[in-house]
Amino acid sequence: MSKFPILNSKNNIFVAKKTKIICFIACILLLNNLQAQESGGGYAGSWLFRNECARPIALAGGFTAISNDPSAIIYNPAGLSNLHYEPQIISSVSMLGLGRTGATLAWAQQIYDNLGVGVSFNNLYTGTFTARDQLGHAYGEYSNYQYAIAAAASYKIAYASFGATAKYLTNNLQGSETFANGFAVDFGAMFDIFDMFNFGITLQNASGMMFWNTVNSDIMTIPWRIKAGVATRFGLNAEVYTDRSTATGELEEIYVPATRSILIGLDASFTQFAMSPTFTLATEIVAHELITFRGGIAIYGEKWGRPQLFPMNLWGAGVSVYPDLSEIVEELPFSFSIDYSVTNDLLNSNGISHHISLSVDF
Repeated sequence: MSKFPILNSKNNIFVAKKTKIICFIACILLLNNLQAQESGGGYAGSWLFRNECARPIALAGGFTAISNDPSAIIYNPAGLSNLHYEPQIISSVSMLGLGRTGATLAWAQQIYDNLGVGVSFNNLYTGTFTARDQLGHAYGEYSNYQYAIAAAASYKIAYASFGATAKYLTNNLQGSETFANGFAVDFGAMFDIFDMFNFGITLQNASGMMFWNTVNSDIMTIPWRIKAGVATRFGLNAEVYTDRSTATGELEEIYVPATRSILIGLDASFTQFAMSPTFTLATEIVAHELITFRGGIAIYGEKWGRPQLFPMNLWGAGVSVYPDLSEIVEELPFSFSIDYSVTNDLLNSNGISHHISLSVDF
């Protein structure tokens, strides 16, 4: 006689239903796992592929040909040579859910004719979790902390700008003695095409590596990413009028720049080991001197393991306000803006994350 009990028909039906439920749950978990890996999961330094600062995040990262503030250190260092001589500072905080937070602090300015420089610090804190062995026994509380310190410079020659960013990287598993240090380099270029539009291109994480202090002294290569984009701005209320010169008495045309405008950008990016490139459309509408609206979305990219139109796994939206405090504080030595954006997050339970930045121009 078999040592296993013979199942009757009712038991067979129960086992079949139970098996179907288990298979269904397993499929859901596997699909979620695949979706979470679409943004570079499983590779060293994959957190560097996250967009930083509220303004570029609202544009879904379509910032390669724009890059006209200190976040250019992260997106395209070539844009630093187009900044003003006065310092510009950006401070940004990201609420990512699941106990995760991100922060960025960047400073940049032009220091000599056609020469711009910048320094930035950004980090990702993944929250606290309980480590367990294969039997489920708890090892203790751990948290993963990653940060990057970057220095960048850019030089402009006529209608072309060229820049580079050097990054020092650290990944520290707090609660254990495991950590890694590493480096990566970004290169970028921007071109002004006949004063009609900008073209930008950048190579991110070139020669990037992480060196772990494990027994085998593991060395992990950081995937590279190449991005290219175009952007143009349309003025909505620019004015041109004729006046007589007080010096020569001749008539001359005077151009008054637009204070309201629409910016449109198109970006293409390809990450090493990815199945297909991603194309992103972004727009920025300066509706008033005191408020700006932004939005961006991937119009082509990878989802569920295959390329498709509008994958809906990369989008952003946001707004900036520019408070006018001149009536409250006279001769304020700086101007500032408050930027907010919301974007999708593949790991968060509600599928979105929130980002706030404070930008100060001296």
